[in-house]
Amino acid sequence: MTSPLVLATLAELAGAVGGPPAEHALSTAATAAVSCATNVAEAMCRIYVGDQPIPSNYVDGTLSGSTGDSTGRVSGAPITLGRYVWAVWSGGDPGTVATLAVSGTRDL
Repeated sequence: MTSPLVLATLAELAGAVGGPPAEHALSTAATAAVSCATNVAEAMCRIYVGDQPIPSNYVDGTLSGSTGDSTGRVSGAPITLGRYVWAVWSGGDPGTVATLAVSGTRDL
């Protein structure tokens, strides 16, 4: 049996955000959405699925990392202990709050 789950992780715009936390681990990701609290300078954002944000774990990217965008390219990705959905922003407004929201399902 599965249930829907949406998790959001917030960070200051200065690097990578990984989520979800292990205690709320998804069984399967469906979408990942990114945005920032401000968008004077538009940030780029890259999405990774795996143990760390490295080229072999890259799944998608957007030039709208501040105003907001989402991807379904994480769909079906198993998210288990040690595997995460990562968002890595570059550019944008320094110090603004960045958000990564991941939706999917989890086993009950």
